[in-house]
Amino acid sequence: MMKSIFNFSAIGVLLISIVSCNTETKPTIPSFTIDMNISNTLMDSAYLFSLGADGWDILDSAKGDSGKFHFTGSISGADYFAVGDKNRSYSVKFLADNSPILITGDFEKPGEETITGSAVYNEYLAIQDSLSIFDMQMEGIIAKYDAAEEANDTASLSFIEDEYYTFKELKDKWLLGWVKGNPKSYVAQFFIVNPLIYSVTTEELRALFDNISTETSTSGMYTMIEKRLTILENSAVGQAAPDFTMNDSTDTPQTLSSHFGTYLLIDFWASWCGPCRADNPQMVEIYNTYHDKGYNVFGVSLDAKRDRWLKAIADDELTWDHVSDLKGWSNAAAKLYGVNSIPHTVLLDPNGVIIAR
Repeated sequence: MMKSIFNFSAIGVLLISIVSCNTETKPTIPSFTIDMNISNTLMDSAYLFSLGADGWDILDSAKGDSGKFHFTGSISGADYFAVGDKNRSYSVKFLADNSPILITGDFEKPGEETITGSAVYNEYLAIQDSLSIFDMQMEGIIAKYDAAEEANDTASLSFIEDEYYTFKELKDKWLLGWVKGNPKSYVAQFFIVNPLIYSVTTEELRALFDNISTETSTSGMYTMIEKRLTILENSAVGQAAPDFTMNDSTDTPQTLSSHFGTYLLIDFWASWCGPCRADNPQMVEIYNTYHDKGYNVFGVSLDAKRDRWLKAIADDELTWDHVSDLKGWSNAAAKLYGVNSIPHTVLLDPNGVIIAR
């Protein structure tokens, strides 16, 4: 009898233990909510984007009512988001973490939206406040420059211009120092993406990237910096020129490496680019002077309209080979070489090694 009671008690203890385990509270997964309330619009759908290696990726979409939308999700740490219509003709960009985030604004006043609830966005605003001290000084200098120009005070213009660039250099130096000193900050990653990624040297970008803490290396911003750095290092001076094939003006495929054997200038340009067109007479003069001595040009156009591209070639008398995929800024060769502004040139030696850019 005693044995039976003991076994029953043991089973009871076991059942209580199992029930207790099954009702244990599971760890909460960090998540965010984004509530958007934009007045003066009839928008009935919106999209949530995140920044990735190749630009903006659609994360989610939501139906709404006249500018009111709700999104939920989860991210690792923090990242750079945008909410707007599918083509981002109207969008609100912000740094987000796993918090309840509220966006309010007026469709007719883009850029003036109020964003609350995100600690990482508040950190960004604090740094922007510090940068605004430099911006206010620079705005005042611009006003002085405009006044001197209006008064035809040419003696003062050079001095005022030097003053402006002194403050700009101080601003850039302050921002660079802050980014270097905050390797765990997602806001530091944001400022690398915008504007440092396009203003520092490849070596400086490598140093900034290597300084980022592994704790914050899961963001899309980190991935974008990493890809940009890889492209720049693969097309840096001393590297073999990345090869590509693209159609020429007669729709015949032309491969870059088939033009090796002379000093070759890859010229990234477009018919709509004023500075490019202004440079073309000098480009023609240099080509005519040195072509017979082992110099050639390979034009890569960032045009999207074929007729305008061909007309510019004819009008400017550009007699060298030209290629384009007619994709504008999405030109595959421009992406391969990390081109973010034109005119942009890359000079190769006869072996196809980059010697200047």
